[in-house]
Amino acid sequence: MAHDFPISISAQLREHLRALRKQQRLTQAQLGQRIGVSQARIAEIEANPGAVSVEQMLLLLSTLGASLHLHLDTRADPPAQQVAEPASAPYAPGPAIPRKRGSW
Repeated sequence: MAHDFPISISAQLREHLRALRKQQRLTQAQLGQRIGVSQARIAEIEANPGAVSVEQMLLLLSTLGASLHLHLDTRADPPAQQVAEPASAPYAPGPAIPRKRGSW
């Protein structure tokens, strides 16, 4: 059964990351070993998920059995602090940038 957890601030993500790890009955050290980082790095990610690369976050989420989904709410106005995208260019993901393993 799938569950959705809308996240709008990093503090919410912090709570979900810890809960997902604990649900899998993993220690920080065990999770770190699975993705190739130290226990201290997992502690840093859980404490401040906004300071982690998207690549590392996606790997972490995948290891925990979760994934990242973007949802465009067309009923709501975008927040004022966001910069509007040009109307002439539809969204298209850019090319993947290869990284050397262990460069986090």
